[in-house]
Amino acid sequence: MWWSFYVLHAPRTISCYISVEIKIILTKTRLKSTCENMKIDLGFIGKNVRKLRRQRSWTMAKLAAKVGMSEAPLGRIERGVNAPSASVIYRLSKELGVSVDTLFAEDNQNFRYPQYEKARDPFPATAGGEDEELPSRIKTMSHDIIEAFCALEDICNAQKRANIPLLVPFDPTPDGMEALSEKVRYFAGIEHGIVFDYFELFETLGFRVVVVPMSKDVHSFSYYDPPNQNAFFFLNARKNPERQLFCLVYELGKILILTHTIQQGVELFQTDAASDPSGEKPFTAHRAARRFAATFLMPAKAVSDTVKQLGIQKKYWSYELLLRIKHRFGVSVEAFLYRLNELDLIDPSLVQPLKAKIHKYYGKTDFGEPDLSRRLLTPNGRLLDLVLTGKESEEGHKEVLEIEKVLKKWKVHPFSRQAKGNL
Repeated sequence: MWWSFYVLHAPRTISCYISVEIKIILTKTRLKSTCENMKIDLGFIGKNVRKLRRQRSWTMAKLAAKVGMSEAPLGRIERGVNAPSASVIYRLSKELGVSVDTLFAEDNQNFRYPQYEKARDPFPATAGGEDEELPSRIKTMSHDIIEAFCALEDICNAQKRANIPLLVPFDPTPDGMEALSEKVRYFAGIEHGIVFDYFELFETLGFRVVVVPMSKDVHSFSYYDPPNQNAFFFLNARKNPERQLFCLVYELGKILILTHTIQQGVELFQTDAASDPSGEKPFTAHRAARRFAATFLMPAKAVSDTVKQLGIQKKYWSYELLLRIKHRFGVSVEAFLYRLNELDLIDPSLVQPLKAKIHKYYGKTDFGEPDLSRRLLTPNGRLLDLVLTGKESEEGHKEVLEIEKVLKKWKVHPFSRQAKGNL
């Protein structure tokens, strides 16, 4: 039998275990081939390995090093060209933190996420494995700040749980993501209203928002906190306010996708590699999170009502008017133009000329927003409130002073006015 061949190559300490596991799994799959002429497609093992690797934002080289093999053989396993030996299956399950059953799941219904379900510490939220792994220095920074944030909450006896649910069912479609954004706005108590300070809103909802200087190529990232049903959102202080707001809500979309994925135990979205007969780009988790952010920041009813109240006709949109109205929603002028066109609130003939003018400005300013429409935000409000509150505590005063040193080290405003270094 093929599994007996593989088991002969496994370490003696695990050969019996793997043999039993594989026999059980093969029984579950109800294979009908005979022992003399077995041709079994084990490509699903490689797909599961790739899925688990991408969930952790690991490169193939990183997983190969952990397992103790070369990158090329691992690549052949992921592509379904080669089947892994019993010893490799054992090492993969150990390093990925899953059972052998998970690696042998032939369909999404049987694919589980135990590493998430049992997590007790905050862990990075990824958009279906599409996010690149964070640089080690930024990982260190995020861990330091998360630890500092949690310590401050303990010292101040502050609430740790978010005020809105982070597990909200939704359909993994563009319309489903818009419906999800409407549900979350309802939970947040803003429904179709216009919000002028989303930082304050998110912090009022109990979320931990951290604005910190990072290298230019990092826009944002987030950590999910399972025990407290909460999240940490990290935004790059060097990005303009419109970009920061979009990234903030985009990261919330990633968290909601992650929690629903864990609850369902299946992959909800396609990957970029998925083929579409129509030629359209696949609706990935990344695009779903962007759709959530766009419709959350620009609810259809709020945009339509604003245009209607001002009596703006489709053919009378000017560049100056576009800048003025988009400021109410805190988004980029290009995103607002796209939304107007999507909602059929602007004459299609005006879209390209306006878009060309916007791109011309972006080209001169490295995607900066026009000064007259730039939104002003106050970052790290909750963090500062906790520090000031903690300093008044006799027991926690000294610890808070040490926490301030950590925040200054990473140039977190307003604890360090200097934010010139790159992470």
